Formats: sequence, structure tokens, C-alpha cells
Amino acid sequence: MKELAEIRAKIDGLDEKLLVLLNERAEFAKKIAEVKRKQGSPVYVQSREMQILKKVSRKNPGPLSDEALSGVFREIFSATRSVEKELKVACLGPEGTFSHLAALKMFGASSVYMLEPGFDNVFENVEKGVADFGLVPVENTIEGSIGQTMDLLIESQAQIFGETYFDVHHNLLSRAKSIKSVKTLYTHYMPLGQCRRWVAINLAGVKVVETSSSSLACLKALDDPKGGAIGALEAAHIYGLGVMAERIEERIGNQTRFFVISMDKPPASGRDKTSIVFSIKDSPGALFKILSPFAERGINLSRIQSRPRKTPDWEYLFFVDFEGSLNDVDVQWVLKKVKGHTQFFKALGSYPNARV
Repeated sequence: MKELAEIRAKIDGLDEKLLVLLNERAEFAKKIAEVKRKQGSPVYVQSREMQILKKVSRKNPGPLSDEALSGVFREIFSATRSVEKELKVACLGPEGTFSHLAALKMFGASSVYMLEPGFDNVFENVEKGVADFGLVPVENTIEGSIGQTMDLLIESQAQIFGETYFDVHHNLLSRAKSIKSVKTLYTHYMPLGQCRRWVAINLAGVKVVETSSSSLACLKALDDPKGGAIGALEAAHIYGLGVMAERIEERIGNQTRFFVISMDKPPASGRDKTSIVFSIKDSPGALFKILSPFAERGINLSRIQSRPRKTPDWEYLFFVDFEGSLNDVDVQWVLKKVKGHTQFFKALGSYPNARV
């Protein structure tokens, strides 16, 4: 007992030092806030936080894992950032959706979350200034691009401010005694698409009811003793549901990419990505003429996705991500060339590359 008491006393002493250091950090955050106000700079700078996390990982001697330390530091960022300003972040709700969980991981517990019924509401809140930022899914490794988000990016005045990647694991949640007792499956269409094979094998003949989010599916299952929902483990804890089966997604490495949207532009990070969308005339070599300038200036394309435009003539839109910023001289030269061959063109924003 004496040895245990001595160790605990040392931990208490370290806690007191941490308390002093954390508040000292917060005081510096106040000074940074004053400088940012004078410069008109945004409170949240993703590239700066990414730099700190990389430095922490590089200098980490253990025994704490890099992932564990990243989680601790993200909450430190969130808490000290709240001294500058209480950030309001809009995302798909209710509580416990994958959008909400991804937003929590990115912005931390000290931010205010506006949990909206649809992606259009997220964009609207950002455009009206009700929310500082919005978080919306753009593509998934199993299901591909999220069409509604892509359409809203075209229509909205909000721009892409950042990106993040979130590991997605789906689980069957229910109040039922066993999987065989589940008669109705409540689910958002995206999780269903990512778990279709498991559902076909294990829930054959079960009635499927589509919901607007995975969390709403959990609420439906909570009211139905023979109902089940596809959702996150965190949602099971939030809504008091049992976990009937874990990780029922079809493939390992199920991940969703999210865009952070804002009416502000992020400061250049030096390692940026840019997203654009355009349409072209339906003629031989039209797309080649668009892509050739990128190759000529050595600019790497990381994504190109086509999507029908909402017109009766089946015109296609092309969404392109590439390395570089709209402020780069080479990028400006390329986009000038590109615009000359397009019928419609829109720059969706430049933002820090979360993969670098």
C-alpha cells in the first residue's frame, strides 16, 4: 500500500504540472486570438494542428501510442481553441451518426455541434453564418461518391475548407434477444450498401426500412423490440441498444472521406489540394484537352469523377482533385487553359491535404 501511495503521489504531482502547463497554453491561445482578429484570420487552422500532431508522433518515446496521444492533443486543441472562440459545427444528426463522430474527432468536445436532419441543412447553416463550419461526407471506399454532397457543392456559396478521413465500422444494434428475433432492419442507405452481403446472409427476409441517418435508425430500433439498426458502437452506448454483431461491413478498410465546408478560406499550408468541377462539350478529345495542361505543368490529379448534370440532355460534370493551391502560379496557368475548354467551371476550394 505504501508503494502504491508513493506512485499515486508522483502522478498527482504530474497532474498539477499538467494543469499549470495547459492553462499557460490557453493564455497563449488568447494572445493568438488577438493577433488573428487583427489579421482577420480564421480561428481554426487545420494545417497547424496537423503539423503539431506529426511532431508529437515523431518525438513520441512511448509507452503511449501515437493514436492515443493524437486523441489527447486534439482535445487540448479543442479546449484551448474554445478560449479564442466557441466553434459551431454543423453535421448530420442525431447524435452518434458517423458524420457526428468524425466531427467530434476533428473538432473535439469543446465545440458546439448542430445536428441537422440533412446535408442541405448543413450547407444552409454554413451559408447563413449560423455555423462556422460544416462536415459532410464526399466519398466512401466501398460505396463511392456521395451524389447529394457533390450536387450541393455546385449550388452552394460555401467552399471546401478542409478534409478528413474516418474509419467506419458497422454493427447490428438491437433490443432483440438474438439476430433471429430481428424482423425489421432500420438503416440509412449508405451503411446498407456497405453491409449488403452480410444482411442478405444473416437477415434474409427481414423488412428493410430506410432512414435519413444511422442514428435515426437507432432511435427507430429503440422503439421496436423486434427491430435492428446498422450503426456505430458509440451509437449503441448513446441509445442503450445491444450489439448483436460487430464489423458487418463487406470489406476491411471501410473509410469515408469528409469535407469541411466554410464561408472562409483556409490559409495556405504549402501542401494543399484543390477541388474543381466542370462540364465539357461532347466532342472527340474534349477531356484530353482539359487534362493535358495538368500533365504539362506536372500537377498530380488525385481524383476524377463524372456525374450526370441535372439536365435532360445528359450533360456530364467532372469533379477533379489535384495537388496544389489556387494561389500557385502553375495552377493558375493550368486553370486558365482548362476554362477555355469548359461550358461550366467552378473552383470548390483549396485546403490542406490530410494525407500528407
